[in-house]
Amino acid sequence: MESQSEESKELSEGICMVPKFDDGESSLFPEDSAIWRIGREHVLLLGGAAAAILQIAHPEVALGVAQHSNFRRDSMTRLRHTLEAVYTVTFAPRREVEAMAAHVRAIHARVRGDSPQQYSAFSPDAQMWVLATLIQTSIAMYERFVGPVSPADRESYLRDMRVFGTYFGLATTYGPQNWADFSQYYEGMLGGDFLGSLPVSQELARHVAYPRRPLYVRLLWPLSGFAAREFLPSPLREKLGLAPTLYSRCAARIVTAFLPGILPWVPSILRFAKKYRQAILRDRAARCV
Repeated sequence: MESQSEESKELSEGICMVPKFDDGESSLFPEDSAIWRIGREHVLLLGGAAAAILQIAHPEVALGVAQHSNFRRDSMTRLRHTLEAVYTVTFAPRREVEAMAAHVRAIHARVRGDSPQQYSAFSPDAQMWVLATLIQTSIAMYERFVGPVSPADRESYLRDMRVFGTYFGLATTYGPQNWADFSQYYEGMLGGDFLGSLPVSQELARHVAYPRRPLYVRLLWPLSGFAAREFLPSPLREKLGLAPTLYSRCAARIVTAFLPGILPWVPSILRFAKKYRQAILRDRAARCV
């Protein structure tokens, strides 16, 4: 995985490069960080449905979502908010990150209860699992469609994402501290009986796989909904009633076969996240005197 692509050079061509001071306009992470190089890829969104379903497989997350949102009627809104938060923390200026984090904390403060079991949006167990789904799904999508991620880059990405997690309330000292421990934790969660143990998780998973709103997503979802089934790991996908179908298997094979060859030729405006492209221009322009 290269530290800087030709596309990012093009985005900032002609902008001077001298040291700058931090006035709150710089991003949390440097341009050559693993979280930027991986997180900028739009193709990671193919794993978005799988990551969302993995998250709501956790009982505390499922109860919080089911009882404190309109997820059943409009699952895509929560997914868009999650994506916006991810891009903001990764690429936006620090002042925007702090404002977003305060907003999220205010919302999460109301997400708690004790029926049918105790749950809280500030549960470190639940927060660690949500973060883990973002890490693992991003790495999986990147390696499937973009290229291999070296062991060193995995460690760097994990460290970056642990910092990322602090803006949602998760301390860096909680949970796995290196990739080996992270893999053991992740596989242990998938192999246990805890995930998907509440019926509400299966119900909510169906709303991700078959969203009702907006209408255009509902109409087009059969063309892209294969990802919700194919990129979910076994045996959880079967447990949640989302076993692969002949269509999903064929669609995944076609996309996996052709997309990696096409991706290098995709213009940066389509290939990379908008906030990444804005961050490249902003951070480099700020180095000028």
